[in-house]
Amino acid sequence: MWKRLFAIVGIALIVVVALWASLVVSYEDDRGTTNTVVVTLVTSSSEGKTDHLATLAFDGEAENLSWGSLEVALEINGATHKCGFGQQSIPSDEGALVQPKLGADGQTFTTVVDATDEEAFTFLSIPQQQRGSEDQHTMRFSSTDVFLAEGVQWAFVEDVAFPELTAVGNLEFSNDTSERLSWYEYDLAVHRVTPLDGVYVLRVNNEDYKVQFVSYYNANDERRYPTMQIAAFDSTTFPALSNPDLVSPSPCLVVAGDTDLSQWTFNETIELHENGFELRSAEEAMVLLVRYEGVEVRIVQSPLPTTEG
Repeated sequence: MWKRLFAIVGIALIVVVALWASLVVSYEDDRGTTNTVVVTLVTSSSEGKTDHLATLAFDGEAENLSWGSLEVALEINGATHKCGFGQQSIPSDEGALVQPKLGADGQTFTTVVDATDEEAFTFLSIPQQQRGSEDQHTMRFSSTDVFLAEGVQWAFVEDVAFPELTAVGNLEFSNDTSERLSWYEYDLAVHRVTPLDGVYVLRVNNEDYKVQFVSYYNANDERRYPTMQIAAFDSTTFPALSNPDLVSPSPCLVVAGDTDLSQWTFNETIELHENGFELRSAEEAMVLLVRYEGVEVRIVQSPLPTTEG
């Protein structure tokens, strides 16, 4: 009798473990979008530096996409040219512990911090978007542990989308930086760390920044790489945006189809133009590249390309 009972319990445990393992293996990150981008490429260009290169729109039903989370680029003659509203990121050194990447809006960084060292913190300066030090930093990271530096004031705004939080308003700031931030939940069902839905507002030397944790994983799905969206409020000076070691003029300009420069709206048609750089002088082949929240977006080629002199 006992043997039979133990066998039943053993089988049940095996089934439970197998189901749990299948959930972990089959887990799909909810980042990205189901939108499809239809691209109409201009078939030829002049020797000028302001040529219209392509027209982009969404196909069918679509959601609005935040420009701060978008990466748009054109590949021409094997070279990749980033497109945005004026500025682009300069790639970080391979293996750098802090790797900021500027979104197409030219205002929002998506910054990945290497927090794999359990014995030592990785320090981050929010205003500079660079690795800090023990004496000069805004945040420090080790595994899931995230602390704010002494003197940083903070508030957490729940259930708000990053682009929708445009002003500090009447937020009540906390001065307590002794405890680690409670920035995530642990989903035991899929063995994943999931950021809370909300945005931190940090006051650093009387300047206000917003920070949203978007993932605990890097592009290779490796853990201990907290990934955040970071931007300054309009009244704040953001030194990182003026650092020539971090940003440079974007060679490809996004020309929006409406006045909303925070989102690519579902019914908006945009254009890509040369931005003072001769990217294409004749009929060189072009390939459009689009990522949203680090995930590739589906692209289809319009059957009706245009020609411009």
